[in-house]
Amino acid sequence: MNVSIIVFSPSGHTLKTAKMIEKVFTEKNNNVRLINITGKIDFLYGNRIKENLEKDLGEYDVLFIGGPLYAGHVEHHILEIIEALPFPDEKHSNLAVPFVTYGGVHSSIALEEMARHLKKKKYKSILGLKIAAKHTLTTTLSNIIYANKPGPEEEKLIEKAVERVISIIQQGRSKAVDQYQVFKYAPTKERIMFRQFSQEMIHKKFKKVTINTEKCIKCKKCISVCPVDMFQFIDGEISMHRDNNNCILCAECFHNCPVGAIEHPYIEMAGKRLKDGFAALEKVPSAIYPTA
Repeated sequence: MNVSIIVFSPSGHTLKTAKMIEKVFTEKNNNVRLINITGKIDFLYGNRIKENLEKDLGEYDVLFIGGPLYAGHVEHHILEIIEALPFPDEKHSNLAVPFVTYGGVHSSIALEEMARHLKKKKYKSILGLKIAAKHTLTTTLSNIIYANKPGPEEEKLIEKAVERVISIIQQGRSKAVDQYQVFKYAPTKERIMFRQFSQEMIHKKFKKVTINTEKCIKCKKCISVCPVDMFQFIDGEISMHRDNNNCILCAECFHNCPVGAIEHPYIEMAGKRLKDGFAALEKVPSAIYPTA
């Protein structure tokens, strides 16, 4: 069986999840392609995303696609990738498994909106996975949310998910059921709110990340860790070469700068929203949908 996995992973946790999925499939003698679009401008910007994606995807019997959750939504680059997917045909199966990693109070509508976009591309979301992961924005707070996740519990969950996917495929593609409706598990008020307020609307006023040039030591760490290619080094200086609207507020630059030269206004807001890391969390951190 051929499996393709697409992942966007600013902090590395979604990539870790994708590699767990890859490992289980490989151990069961399946062929796996893992496409990590993090920091890859050919998959994030420009008009050749569809062309680049189809070239790297290859043939697949099932497609896994995953990204992190920001402000109640899956990170928007993953939705753009879904829109660029080839329509199902002889080489590209119509069976898909969306997965999301999250570290906040709720995994919200991320799986639902991924499945909705996949449905528009004629894919069936036969399973969905929510995976609890370390919330990077809480690194500076009193309590780090899900500090050691994804871990052994998530590995076992992924093993079960892979077994279920293999079973579904063995029963025949035509018999597979689109499970889109079961991904609508977030509270109704929350679902309505996030359908009205996009990730961009919630984050836009905080996209004011800047570099304190007096502190900056030109180590280029921000360049290497930024998942959306915001920084550049020209004429001996670090600067931002993309509009701040392209920033996704992942805070990788902030947390990896050794001298605190990155000024990131969303950190303070995150601390308040997450109650310094002690916010009430979902009762079941990681899960497969449908649950039965």
